[in-house]
Amino acid sequence: MNHNIMKSLQVIFTAGFFIFASACTENFEEINENPNVPATTDAEYLFNYVLKEGAGEYGIVTNYNYSYVQRWVMQTAAVWGNSTMPPYTLFDQYRIGLLWEHYYADLLLNIEVILNLTEGDPQEINNYNITRIWKAYNFHKVTDLWGSVPYTEAWNVLDGFSSAAIRPQYDTQEFIYQDMLDELKDATEKLDNSMPVFTRDAIYNGNLVYWEKFANSLRLRLAIRSGKQDIVNEIISEDNLISSNTENATFEYIEDQNWWNPYYELHIGSRNPSNPDLTGTSVIKISELMKLHLENTDDPRLEIYAQPIELDNTTYRGVPNLMDANRKENQALGMGVTSTSYIGEYYTRNPTWTKPLLTYAEVCFLRAEAALRGWTSENAQEWYEKGLRAGLEYYNIPEAEIEAVVTTGAPFNNTLEQIITQKWVALFLDGWETFAEYRRTGYPQLKKYDLELDGVRIISFDWVDVPRSYVPGRLPYPDNEIDLNHENYEEAVQNMGGDSYFQQLWWSEIFGDINY
Repeated sequence: MNHNIMKSLQVIFTAGFFIFASACTENFEEINENPNVPATTDAEYLFNYVLKEGAGEYGIVTNYNYSYVQRWVMQTAAVWGNSTMPPYTLFDQYRIGLLWEHYYADLLLNIEVILNLTEGDPQEINNYNITRIWKAYNFHKVTDLWGSVPYTEAWNVLDGFSSAAIRPQYDTQEFIYQDMLDELKDATEKLDNSMPVFTRDAIYNGNLVYWEKFANSLRLRLAIRSGKQDIVNEIISEDNLISSNTENATFEYIEDQNWWNPYYELHIGSRNPSNPDLTGTSVIKISELMKLHLENTDDPRLEIYAQPIELDNTTYRGVPNLMDANRKENQALGMGVTSTSYIGEYYTRNPTWTKPLLTYAEVCFLRAEAALRGWTSENAQEWYEKGLRAGLEYYNIPEAEIEAVVTTGAPFNNTLEQIITQKWVALFLDGWETFAEYRRTGYPQLKKYDLELDGVRIISFDWVDVPRSYVPGRLPYPDNEIDLNHENYEEAVQNMGGDSYFQQLWWSEIFGDINY
């Protein structure tokens, strides 16, 4: 049996989502029901769970975000700068397998259970369609990591065992994107304000107007990424998108230890035993590239994104990515645990941090890009400036400082590079989305130090561009798929042209090397 399916069934059972109701029933027919369909499961309880897991990204998901993906796009860095690039060998098959299982066997499987429980019931129409929206939000991360993946046949096990259930076919990323775009449109059109909605909703508290705007904004993200100019025009013309920071899709962690902000938990678990007020070495550093960009544009978010170094509590100093793992470069530069900046206390000292999922700032930058490409009649500068303002306003930056950034710190220069770079800033700590945008556009231009050393003495120093080829285009498939779903795996690999870290995805190839 496919290991993913075995894991799926195990997750349903061990998480308490499989309810063997009335085990001592007198009716044999009830005992003999399909054990793979949790017919008595509470859909709202499951919805609360999948929101928590999909938005909160507890455990390995946040861990892989900051340990790998954020470093690949240089938002953050390891303490010594020697992150996993190149050649990315530390994001190994074990970790890839865990991430695949998390999405397929836990999060998305339970989303599929909710869909099965609510489909066709007029009283559940809103719950069914909100779950469809949430599925698209989570599944686009899966296809953006791997490319072609099981989609239409991925959870057939819920309908009983078959060849398709045990060995699901891979759908192309192009097909998956089009289907997600269709699903989002159809789901929003079928929301009904006269019908009930889940009350335990950690994203929008059951507000259907906001769920519709979230779905449309997600659809805009997917349409631009997949080059669907006609769909972009349709969405923009309808103008029913997230339109202020009050409408942002966010997830608020709570004081319960099981719901803590994972960055706070990382800080708590790594505090210096001799001085608990100090940050432990496993907590994340801000990248030197991010720090320099914020300084060069006089962006006040530097004091939020980073902590001053512990040596003087006033200086901000990032860690350059791609440092030599033998630490000679660190020694030459005088870098150490207390002489570089951790990410800000806003994230690490706050158990109830409100995490952005999809924001007004991102929507503005999407609209700016669409206008710059000539896909819409909107004004690119107007939407760029709105995006810049929204990102600063989110952190309650004073208006005078916002105006200074917009007019003198980062005035619009009519380039795609500037729009995407400012999106990279606004999406701080959202490694998944910035990784996708970097692969699609090649921005921001990543940088590394090029040092010539004599021991630990610097002979020459330069700040050089990092080639696009340094950064993975995707994750390889887990070994379980090669072993247990081999025929479909081989077909997918053939269609994609390979199965390596540096194989490019379908939407990466749509745009190619375009300069704006």
